Amino acid sequence: MPTTLVLEPTNESDLHLLLSLAQRLGVKATASPPVTTISAEERRQRFLALAGSWQSDESGDEINKMLMESRHFRDRDVEL
Repeated sequence: MPTTLVLEPTNESDLHLLLSLAQRLGVKATASPPVTTISAEERRQRFLALAGSWQSDESGDEINKMLMESRHFRDRDVEL
């Protein structure tokens, strides 16, 4: 006797995650209302739009300088 499990994701990202998990597990998953699938190219475009999207008033060189100056270097007393 098949068992029905009802999951109610709160956003589209979670819905796609659950559907892909069901597919990987080899179980039947039915969304109501039906989910529109996005193409691999659309997923690629969305990823590229998100990747590298750090916004800052400082340049990369300024951020690098701040990181280097915040590090603490000292000689350690180590006996081998």
